[in-house]
Amino acid sequence: MKRLLGYLLIVIISLMVAYQVIATWRGFNIYQPNPSKENLFKAIKISPSNPDPYYRLALFYQWDLQNCDLNKSIQYFEKAIERNPFEQQHWINLARALHRSGQKEASEKAIENAVKVFPTGYQGRWVGGNLLLQQGEIEKAIAHFTYLLLNYPEQTGLIYDLLTKAIEDKDIIFNKVVPKDPSSMMRYLEFLYEVGDKESAKRVWAKKSSYGLRPDQKETVRYIDFLIGQGGLQDAHQAWIAMLKEMGFHTPEDGNLITNGGFEKKDTLGTGFDWRIGKVEGAEVSIDSSTAFEGKASLRIDFNGKENVDFHHLYQYVAWQPNKEYRLKLHMRTQGVTTKSGVKVEVLGLGVGFYQTSESLTGDNDWKELAITFRAPINSQGGIVRLRRERTQKFDRFIAGRVWVDNVSLMEKK
Repeated sequence: MKRLLGYLLIVIISLMVAYQVIATWRGFNIYQPNPSKENLFKAIKISPSNPDPYYRLALFYQWDLQNCDLNKSIQYFEKAIERNPFEQQHWINLARALHRSGQKEASEKAIENAVKVFPTGYQGRWVGGNLLLQQGEIEKAIAHFTYLLLNYPEQTGLIYDLLTKAIEDKDIIFNKVVPKDPSSMMRYLEFLYEVGDKESAKRVWAKKSSYGLRPDQKETVRYIDFLIGQGGLQDAHQAWIAMLKEMGFHTPEDGNLITNGGFEKKDTLGTGFDWRIGKVEGAEVSIDSSTAFEGKASLRIDFNGKENVDFHHLYQYVAWQPNKEYRLKLHMRTQGVTTKSGVKVEVLGLGVGFYQTSESLTGDNDWKELAITFRAPINSQGGIVRLRRERTQKFDRFIAGRVWVDNVSLMEKK
């Protein structure tokens, strides 16, 4: 028995070698990168049961600009499929050719067969979804894209980019395409952040609980920062207050629009509507638990005297009501602050040309109140409150000394 199997193996190998020899002798090889049409016809005569030359001829007639013939392309795809119906590429390209020739129903059938051959694969569903979208069959396309979003999450950006261009109604994408699980919802939100679609992001966020999405602090801050970046300060502030309440943090009840005005909370520092603290050469910012105007801590800035510092690296976003009058107050203490360009507080409107500033302090000062009274611009949702020391061109420009800030508030003036 073993000897018989050995003979059969020798015969098979000999036939394969003979085929290659004959093919070479006759001047063609169908496995070369770009076989000619004539060589493909020769391959069909030598091996009429082989689907590959039929498939290659179909591609030739489908894409060759000088010899494009969709009818012939379809015929050869069908012959390739007769010989091997389990090759997905045959069905995919047949669907493309039928689509180009206007045979909508036949193209849909070819898509169905391509997916049946390899139901878990990416390409069949991707091409099928694209062709169905082009044919206006949105509902049928959606099933393919939803499957891909669930099973190929790394392709999320590509899929949503296509869908937002093909489907004008964003609610269709959210309600019918996006898989209703927390991970998929977060990936959709991330896409909306990247493309700057604020309104769609707000709709998703409003329904997050009904889809099991319970964002942690980091994810919520990401949403809040996105809204701030898009100019939606009122919506961002509402989300911020909701997050503070969920975390059990204190929220101002006296109308103070400043978060953490006493610099005593560290859990949200650097995020959302809390203080942002940037790094700058020549100054060091820290929380001082040994000095305070009120409470247990204050913010301290140490200038090292080696730089002409343009300091604007301590700031906070605030959400105010347009055309309302406000009063910004803080207490500042200074010790040995040099140069004539001292430290002050500023308020700026976002998206509008609005700016107000307090007096600046230099030298030595015990706790002193700095205040700004202003009316918010009519078309403004909010702005920025920040501590500032402006760079100077004076000879004595390298600032040294120490500054403390505490008890910051922004209240509507009654």
